[in-house]
Amino acid sequence: MENSISHYLQQDSKSLGKILAKVNQLQQWNNWLKESLEQDSLLPQHCFIVSLSGTSLIVLADNPHWVTRFRFHIPMLLPKLRKYSDFEKIQSICCKVQPNYIPVSSRKNREPQQKLSTKSADIMRETAKKVADEQLRIVLEKIAENS
Repeated sequence: MENSISHYLQQDSKSLGKILAKVNQLQQWNNWLKESLEQDSLLPQHCFIVSLSGTSLIVLADNPHWVTRFRFHIPMLLPKLRKYSDFEKIQSICCKVQPNYIPVSSRKNREPQQKLSTKSADIMRETAKKVADEQLRIVLEKIAENS
């Protein structure tokens, strides 16, 4: 069935065919990365190629730990990856932490800020009157007003 879907995407939809071609290219690049990182088999599980920008290969990692670990391998990786035709001209590898994606629907609403008690607001106003710095006085007064 996969072959028929691939055939359909390549034949009937140019834009979907381009997406499929890009996905296949990224899979191939990540296979090459995995082969080149044979001495550290955990890295390919946490680091993956996302694009080639000019002469820089862009790699994303799960978290800062894997970025740091990956960066130690870059000097050894460059010559290994250059043997593949797509990477002959790479000069650098940029590894970044993959940003966390949180769908809008699952984001928690911010909890409303707690209001100052009347007594605390009065204390803020009194303190504001005694402060020489005008900007600080204005901030204290605004805080007291929002109670």
